[in-house]
Amino acid sequence: MKSRLRIYLPLAGAILLVLVPFRAFVGSEVPVGRDLLFYFFPLKAHLVEAVTRGELPWVDRFRWGGSPLLGSPSAAPFDPANVLFLILPLGAAMKAWILLHLAVALAGFAAFARRLGLPRASAAVAGLVFALAGTTVSLAAFPPTLSALSILPWFAAFVFDLVRAPGRRTTAAVAAAAALILLATSPEFVFYAAFVALAVFFAARREGRAWRDRARALALLAAGALLAAGLGAIALLPAAATAGRSIRSPGGGMGPGAAAMKPLARPRLSEILVDGAVADWTVVAAAPGVPAYPYLPSLTPGRVAWALVLVGLFQKGPGRIAAAVLAVLGFLLALGDTTPVFGVAARVLPPLGWIRYPERHMILAGFGLAWLAALGLSGLARAVSPRVFRIVLPLLTLAVLLDRERVARRLSPVEDASVLTRPPALLAPLPVGPGDAPPPRLFFRDLYAPVPIYDLRDLASSSRLGRETLLPAYASLFGFAYQFEVDYDLSLSVEAFEWIRLLARAVPETPPLALRFVRGTGVSAIVQSDRGADGRYRPHLVRIGDSVPPYRFAARVVASADARAVFARLLEDGFPADTAYVDAAFPGVSVAPAPGRILSVADRPAGLFLDVEVDGPGPGFLMLYRLRESAEEATLDGRPVPVSEVAFGFAGLSVPPGRHSLRLRPDTRWVKIGAVISAVTSFALAAFLLAPWRRDASGSA
Repeated sequence: MKSRLRIYLPLAGAILLVLVPFRAFVGSEVPVGRDLLFYFFPLKAHLVEAVTRGELPWVDRFRWGGSPLLGSPSAAPFDPANVLFLILPLGAAMKAWILLHLAVALAGFAAFARRLGLPRASAAVAGLVFALAGTTVSLAAFPPTLSALSILPWFAAFVFDLVRAPGRRTTAAVAAAAALILLATSPEFVFYAAFVALAVFFAARREGRAWRDRARALALLAAGALLAAGLGAIALLPAAATAGRSIRSPGGGMGPGAAAMKPLARPRLSEILVDGAVADWTVVAAAPGVPAYPYLPSLTPGRVAWALVLVGLFQKGPGRIAAAVLAVLGFLLALGDTTPVFGVAARVLPPLGWIRYPERHMILAGFGLAWLAALGLSGLARAVSPRVFRIVLPLLTLAVLLDRERVARRLSPVEDASVLTRPPALLAPLPVGPGDAPPPRLFFRDLYAPVPIYDLRDLASSSRLGRETLLPAYASLFGFAYQFEVDYDLSLSVEAFEWIRLLARAVPETPPLALRFVRGTGVSAIVQSDRGADGRYRPHLVRIGDSVPPYRFAARVVASADARAVFARLLEDGFPADTAYVDAAFPGVSVAPAPGRILSVADRPAGLFLDVEVDGPGPGFLMLYRLRESAEEATLDGRPVPVSEVAFGFAGLSVPPGRHSLRLRPDTRWVKIGAVISAVTSFALAAFLLAPWRRDASGSA
């Protein structure tokens, strides 16, 4: 027992130290940094809502009036750590998620450092350097990205094992770690894992080994990648299908240059050496030359880490050149199209062009720098006597903590837990319907006609104002949906982006037409900030007095295979609420369909369920103003029926005369196929490991 304690004590101590800056998490307050309140808390809450009801979370009922959830990469629905949100309250679960993944990241990098030859105590310090680096603590408010980052060093450690001792167990370990990265659904980490694997392959290969052995290790790495794709297929296939038609796909609405938007700003280059050289990003949201809040508010590994990096650069050690290449590559990619590197990389690896904010590629640079810092620790140990090093190492550990504690703590602000449970005052006049009634829909006008209400000099104040003004998707925590929510992630379709572009012009230039757009899609209230007599802007909730339900039968149909012509007609007519504009030839439906009624509506996470009645003698046409991809798998009385695209991005379908039951949900095919592939791969991997084969090079039976 004492020997085990002695073995694991350095690692346990380092994990406790990395959690010191997050000590506020121990209390009742909840983290509110960055996008947590306005994006990730709602996503996790909607996932949990479905599971606790015994349903599969196919639909996020609150985003765009209904958007795919289980197949959305943004929600990371298959990440194993989601179990925290099932067993803990929402705020406590998010705190546990952040702390757990910081600890996993530290332990993983310590394991990797052990492969580099560091003793346990030095490896634990290397893990602390990695876990407190700016590129790590900056991701605390991005749960899926932090999850993927926490697995990356474990993946590197297992690749090191595989290259040194190719075999079944080492291949399986690589596959399992890579699969966890895939389940985290942060697409950039697919590239980071590939780059790290190549770097480790060249760093770990032993001199004098036959090319046959190297080829075997490379083949097993490829096999591990295939196994990982199989294990992670349940997340990979639906995410790929979603991304393939999203606004950031090839041919998507954002165009080929979108991925290069918001690169690492040149004025911030000095912040790679030290925090706050340009601005204190724990306080302010903008600075000269950096008008938008950076993706990574902290870029530096820390001053102590930089000293170790410099030592590591001049020390012979496993992967010194490979680590430096990773650091330089990440840095050049982060600069976006400022250098030719990003463009060349995007042409060679086209999916790299789907990833917004090139600045995030500094994550790869951060891994390379932490690797060099670990080599610096190893070199320092060789340069001094063991007795002196035993004194130096605790002092060095304390110096790392003191250097990084303030920034790490302030990048994860907390507030009273009531921010997750107490609805903002602005919502009081708008009731939420009973049971499974469709949630009331809001339109956030300030995103389309920005007003100067946010104080960019005070980040905390801006965050509080964002809650008061119901910044999407905060109000969905309290049962309110958003229509035309402005976002550019992989979950939204090309059509959604086109609506965003149209409204960006219509709201400030032709407000009456914009009002008809939002009214026609079922919005019942508009959130906007108006200037008062004292010159200050204040948020208001403006009710739409003659609002219409989002699901209703059309009195008239305009249909054509020429989608542009249909949309032009929509604009010409002014989008009357009783007309369905169908973006396809739709035989069998007249321009004057039969009247119909919706008898009941159940808008649930598992799908939209309606009982309807059509008078006849011909069919009626039902308009559904939720994203078509969230309603494209439809059944009428249990039989599949086709769903048309209405108003360029929404859904509609023909309903025959009589009384019928409808169910509409996203295409479940890819999740189901992925689940089967993942299950089959898991069984195959288990059989592969347990089969009584001869002993291989790794020593596994």
